[in-house]
Amino acid sequence: MATTKEHCAVRRDVLGHVGSKWSCLVLTMLDAGPRRYSEIRRACEISQRMLSLTLRELEQDGLIGRDAEVGVYDLTPSGRSLVALVKPLIAWSDEHYAHIVESRDRYAAAMTASAISAGRDSKAM
Repeated sequence: MATTKEHCAVRRDVLGHVGSKWSCLVLTMLDAGPRRYSEIRRACEISQRMLSLTLRELEQDGLIGRDAEVGVYDLTPSGRSLVALVKPLIAWSDEHYAHIVESRDRYAAAMTASAISAGRDSKAM
């Protein structure tokens, strides 16, 4: 299948929704079963505005459904297939978390040292 501008735009849009940290957290939480808005908000520690936006985007993309009568959200078959792909990514993140934090700390220290050194160099001129 040829990639057209329209296909790229749709892909970029959908991946922007499903690739967000909040979408991944909400989707994996719903993998355990239907949840009320308040349950999702408490568990994810997400602002009301961001959760509403995330749920709306996921529902719009057909990844979750909302039962207005009961007041719960649940995964659709498409959402379940996406969660199957996201879970290994989350497992990878958990496995490499310590290394990533250490790398960020080393990088920050190196940038701080570089900035201090650059400041000394500019004063010497």
